[in-house]
Amino acid sequence: MKKIYLLLVLSIITAIIYFPLSSLSSIHRAFSNERNNYSSEQTNANKSDSVSINNKIGNKNSDEVDQYLQQIHFNGVVLVKKRGTTILMKGYGYRDLENNLPNTTGTYYPIGSISKFFVSTSLMQLHERGLISFNDPISKYIPNFPNGSKLTLFHLISHTSGIKAQKELNKTVSSTDLMNKIVKTNRHYKPVFKWDYNDTNYMILAYVVEKVSGMSYGEYVNKHIFEHGNINEIGQGNNFYKNENIAKGYHLIQYTIATNPLRIPNFSYLLGCGDIYSTVTGIQKMDEAIISNKLFSKTSFSQFAKPYQHHYAYGFYNEGKYLYNHGVVPGIDCMNVFDPVSKTYVVVFTNSQKMQPTTFDIAMKLLKTVNN
Repeated sequence: MKKIYLLLVLSIITAIIYFPLSSLSSIHRAFSNERNNYSSEQTNANKSDSVSINNKIGNKNSDEVDQYLQQIHFNGVVLVKKRGTTILMKGYGYRDLENNLPNTTGTYYPIGSISKFFVSTSLMQLHERGLISFNDPISKYIPNFPNGSKLTLFHLISHTSGIKAQKELNKTVSSTDLMNKIVKTNRHYKPVFKWDYNDTNYMILAYVVEKVSGMSYGEYVNKHIFEHGNINEIGQGNNFYKNENIAKGYHLIQYTIATNPLRIPNFSYLLGCGDIYSTVTGIQKMDEAIISNKLFSKTSFSQFAKPYQHHYAYGFYNEGKYLYNHGVVPGIDCMNVFDPVSKTYVVVFTNSQKMQPTTFDIAMKLLKTVNN
């Protein structure tokens, strides 16, 4: 009996001693597991918050811009970039309705009058090399131009020449023959020197680039602008049609219904005033190359961007807070806006020429959105 009691006492003592130790061990293991789980969850939560915050910063404007363009049933390609960050670059709708081919960020558009600041850039480069003066009379380059001794390169570049416009046709013409046609059209020319936006001014200026450089205008811009500025998504002239991913121009695209594509004049008849084609990236790179002084000096840029009449500078408009140029060929409407101070770029290409709101209104809306 005493043995039984003794065994019973020993069992109780053992239980009393073992239970707290095992309980503490279990509690410690449980706490350790919980702490590890909490640490893991907290780490993941921190990562999640970081991604969420970064997404909000990166996508806030992106989402707003994208939603706006979808709401207005935009058809074309848009690029919005600020201080090296691409906020949006996207194609909408179709570049070719007949074949259901979509607009993409690599779609080439003829950029119309945006081409003019490639001419003015070329002339500024030649000016820096001492090969031309903007006070040169046009008679220096086209001796038989009527009253050419009174007409200067500056009058042409600022659209204050008063010359008559040349028709833009659908057949190929050499630059020399084009100049002969312009001289004939202006045989009764008398200097007026008032603002009159006219493509023919820049046709003549592109010819001056040829005369001074000794190469075709296309060769000059390819070597001294495209290659020098490292702009690969761009080209000049009828080479446009050698690309597969090109936009066809329509009078109006609304809910994928449109008339037949419109015919663009032969690019040789758009010399200097509408002969450049590009993706949205190509134009943004051109803007950036200009304001970063890659193509000419900071001093030259001051002259280049100085507005004369109607806020017009050298191939584009200077509105103070932003610079812009606008190009139209049949069925195509392109807008290019850039701010040298905030390094903001907005490029809007559409192949629905009569769409509303206008490309200018769209570009201003996007510029305001990303700069607020």
